[in-house]
Order: sequence, then C-alpha cells, then structure tokens
Amino acid sequence: MATKYKVKTKAVFNGQPVGSIIELDEAAAKMYAARNYVKIIEEVKKTARRTQSKKSTSATKKTDTSKAKNSKDK
Repeated sequence: MATKYKVKTKAVFNGQPVGSIIELDEAAAKMYAARNYVKIIEEVKKTARRTQSKKSTSATKKTDTSKAKNSKDK
C-alpha cells in the first residue's frame, strides 16, 4: 500500500482553500511540494486492524410455556 502524507495547501488546490490540511499519496505530495503548492506536514501512520478475539454468543431461546399450560387446562 502506498504511503500517504498530510499536507497543508499553500494555494487553492483541488477546490480546497489555502491553509486546509488534506491527505495525498507519496508521489503526489512530493511533486506538489516541489512546486510549492503544498507543504508536507507529516506521514500518515497506518493503524493495525484489531481482530475480533471473542466470538459473540447468541442468546438462548426461551420456550413459551403459557401456551402449553392453556392447552392442558382445556
């Protein structure tokens, strides 16, 4: 996966006003920084996805005892 950078715009860039912070991929960020359109602030850190360690348990189904009682009474 390509590295992404947070950049601050120095000019109107892709419809974003001056001073806004956006994310660009590495190649685009370096190219536009060389042209002084943006300033590279920081590299975006990749976050590790958490795996679900516990399986969810379904609730136990309760039987309806009221119908059984009514049928016996009749």
